[in-house]
Amino acid sequence: MVFAFSSCKKYVDAGSPANQLTEDKVFVDSATTLSSVLSLYTYYTTANIINLNQYGSMSADDGYYFNNSSYDLFRTNTLAAGNYTSAIYNALYQTINLANYNLEGLTATTSLTTNFKTQLLGECEFWRAYCYFNLLNYFGAVPLVINTNALTNAKLPRTDTAKVYDQIVADLLDAKIRLTATYGSYTITEKARINKYVVSAFLARVYLYRGNWTAAEAEATSVIGSGLFNLETNFANVFLKTSNETIWQDAAPYYNGNTGVTVIGVTQMGVNWIPSGTVPLFILYDTLASSFETGDKRQTNWTQPITYNSKTYYYPYKYKNRNTSVTGNEYNVMFRLAEQYLIRSEARARQGNISGAQDDINAIRTRAGLANTPATTPADLLTVLEHERWVELFTEMSDRWFNLKRTGRTDAVFSAETEKKSTWKSYQALYPIPQPEIIANPNMTQNPQY
Repeated sequence: MVFAFSSCKKYVDAGSPANQLTEDKVFVDSATTLSSVLSLYTYYTTANIINLNQYGSMSADDGYYFNNSSYDLFRTNTLAAGNYTSAIYNALYQTINLANYNLEGLTATTSLTTNFKTQLLGECEFWRAYCYFNLLNYFGAVPLVINTNALTNAKLPRTDTAKVYDQIVADLLDAKIRLTATYGSYTITEKARINKYVVSAFLARVYLYRGNWTAAEAEATSVIGSGLFNLETNFANVFLKTSNETIWQDAAPYYNGNTGVTVIGVTQMGVNWIPSGTVPLFILYDTLASSFETGDKRQTNWTQPITYNSKTYYYPYKYKNRNTSVTGNEYNVMFRLAEQYLIRSEARARQGNISGAQDDINAIRTRAGLANTPATTPADLLTVLEHERWVELFTEMSDRWFNLKRTGRTDAVFSAETEKKSTWKSYQALYPIPQPEIIANPNMTQNPQY
């Protein structure tokens, strides 16, 4: 990975005064320090939110761009080392580099109050962990960079996946101790800053991926039982910035790089996926569109039909606003409570707690207007949960793509998917390492068969 000192300076300058402070001046007062840490939020969301949604959705069987053949490489899972993946890889590593820079600066400074430093250290640790989780699930084993030594980092080999996960858990456990239940008292509100429950929600997911069922259940229970979040009974409210279901949301404004338009409360998904005319933009795979049970409120509230050339397609309608002329009321939802019920249900099922697993599945199904699950064995519950995750969390932060790989179900699902079965190969479950990384780092290896 290629990191330059000048790049770090650029990130620090994001949101800083126009005179561009030098790095040795950043961590001497709360204003410049906060600006440096908040650039984690602004840089990451600007660069990567829409990519994390659309790439994973297309690679799995959520949805794809209807009339843009340049994205068919995701739809058919035929990416090459030079295609698209650099956008994800580079944005995640650059965010990690910025987190490392801030962690080092915060640790070294004696100019800030203890409480202020503690909160910001926790936020930076979360960001590093979050980026590594995404890297692992897109690319497999990756170099573990935990400092800002550019010369050493540029030649790091890939680190065993288990060791990277160990670092993720260590960062999150430390962040959980450092952070409180509030969303931060500095600059950003509306659940857009990392707090203790954001960390717990993410820990629940990480423990699920690691097969630590007891810990996954405990972390999910802490979030569900906090009293701070509720499943929204009105589906129209789930993705609003005021949603009671949201645990963490991204408040970055919509930005159109071609026109310079910036508007708050409008999401990239709303603009990119909702058609403005009679031609579909982004549609659900037919398998997903037809998989909703009769009467499922998620189908009627979170998908919309559009007929084109005598065929009816469905597009995702979780985000409903594509009007960029006025301030909107939707933010990008990163974590929400429904996932915690699904995590806890699976963790309970894998521990043989049938009634507990049923209760959590049924909380989601009841909200969707469906009857209780008929599943009564761990195996049947896991089958039901795979489907419930799909129809609940489709097009959300690559959830389907990551989870099918986690459970070893990619081959079975995609070899039967009409849009994929002629091109699907097992190795495609990992994206290729971008070719520039292979060229720049003599110790970097490519994923098999790319």
